Amino acid sequence: MPFDRLLTLLPCQNLEDLDLQRREQDAEPLLAAWSALWHPTLLADAQKVPSWQSAESPPSDPEKSLIVVPNCCEELLPSGWLAQAEASGGCILRNLQRRDDIVAAALQHVDGNPPAVDANLAADFLALGFCRFQVELLTRKLRYTSNFDAAALETSAVAAAVAAVAGDADAAKQHLQAAFDRLHEAREYFYSNETRLLDLTLVASTTLGEPLRRELAAGRPCNLLISGAVLEEMARREPARLDALAAAVAAGTTAVIGGEYDEFPLPLLGPEAVATQLSRGVAAYEKHLHARPVVFGRRRFGLTPTLPQILHRLGFTAAFHCTLDDGRFPTGEQSRSQWEGIDGTSLESLAAVPIDAARSAPFLAMPEKSGNMNLDYTPTLVFAHWPARSSDWYDDLRRIAAYSTVLGKFSTVTNYFSDTNSIGQSGRFSPDQYHSPYL
Repeated sequence: MPFDRLLTLLPCQNLEDLDLQRREQDAEPLLAAWSALWHPTLLADAQKVPSWQSAESPPSDPEKSLIVVPNCCEELLPSGWLAQAEASGGCILRNLQRRDDIVAAALQHVDGNPPAVDANLAADFLALGFCRFQVELLTRKLRYTSNFDAAALETSAVAAAVAAVAGDADAAKQHLQAAFDRLHEAREYFYSNETRLLDLTLVASTTLGEPLRRELAAGRPCNLLISGAVLEEMARREPARLDALAAAVAAGTTAVIGGEYDEFPLPLLGPEAVATQLSRGVAAYEKHLHARPVVFGRRRFGLTPTLPQILHRLGFTAAFHCTLDDGRFPTGEQSRSQWEGIDGTSLESLAAVPIDAARSAPFLAMPEKSGNMNLDYTPTLVFAHWPARSSDWYDDLRRIAAYSTVLGKFSTVTNYFSDTNSIGQSGRFSPDQYHSPYL
C-alpha cells in the first residue's frame, strides 16, 4: 500500500519559533528526521515531497502516512496519540537518531520490493531535503515569507525520484538540477549575497594515511592546514601522499595554509625568533611542494599584534585571524578585513571562526548564522575537520555545491582572497585583547 503522506513532526508551531540552538543529541535527530524522508524510493512511492507538522498538533488521521517522530518531540505529543496512530494503520518511526537508520527503517515499509537506488544518487536526494530545510529556515529567520514555487519543486523532485528508481541516473540528475534551481531562485529573492564556503582540513602526523588520500582524490576545493614539520614527516612516511598533495596544489584544487615549521607558542617568542621559525617553515614547503603558503594560519593559539609586519616582510599576503585551540582573540563584524599590526603594517585577514564540520548542532544553527551575516560584505563560512571525519550534513553541503550555489560556493583560500573584496575596514587590536593560554 503506497504512502499518502511523508511527514516529520517538529517541536514548534511555526518554523519561525523552531529553536536552532539545540544540543548535539537533539540536533542530529531533527536534521535526520527531516531529510531522511527525501530518499528517492519514498518520493516515488508517495508521489509527493515530505511535509512537517507540529508535534503538539499531530495528524488525527495518520492512516497511510509515514511519520518520523524525533525523540525531542515525544513529550509534546498528545496523550495516547502514538498508540492511536499505530492502531489506525500509520507507520510511526521513533527512537532513531541517525539518518541511515531512519532511511533503512522507512524502506522496510515500502510495498513491492522496489529496486535499490544507487547509494551516491540517493545521497543527492537527501542533500536536496537538507537544502530545502536550510532555505526554508533562512527565509523565516530573515522574516521573509517563503516564496519558492512549491509545486515546481515537487514536480521536479518526484520526477527525479521516479527516474532514479527506474535506473535512469542521467534523467534523475537533470530533474534534481531543476529542483535545486527552484531553491536557488527562492533564496536569491531575499538573500542575494553569495556565501563563500571554505573547507579547512587539519593535518597532523597521525592523519597522513588513507583518509587524507581520499580527501585529496575527491578533487573538491579544499585547504590543508599543515606545518612544515608535518610536511617533512609526510615526505618520509607517505611519499605517495606527498606527490598527490603537490599535484593538487599545482592543479589549484588544494591550497596550503600554514607558514611555520612547527606550532611553537608565538606569544612567548621575540620577533626575531618568530621570523626564524617562519623562514624555516617556508623553506620546508618550497622543498617538498615546490610552492609556499601565502596565507598564514595555525591550529593552536598564536596570534599577536606583531605578526602582520613579520608576515608581510616574509611574503605572506593574508592570514587567518582565528585559531581553533584555547586562548581568546578579538573579532570584528566582517569576515574579511585588514589586520593592522602595531607598526601600522596591514595584512588581509579572514576572521570567520571555523565551524566544527564533524558535529550536527552547527548545521542546525546554520540558517541563523547565515541570517546574521546579511550585513557582512563578504559572507563566509569556514568548516574545520580532520581528514574524512565530517558529519552527514557537511557531506550534504558538498553535494549541494556540486549542483548549485544556493547555500554557498566552495573555494580555496587563495581564490577566496583573489575573487572577493574587503570592505576596506581595518582592525587594529591592542596586545591586551589577545589572551594567551601559555604559562
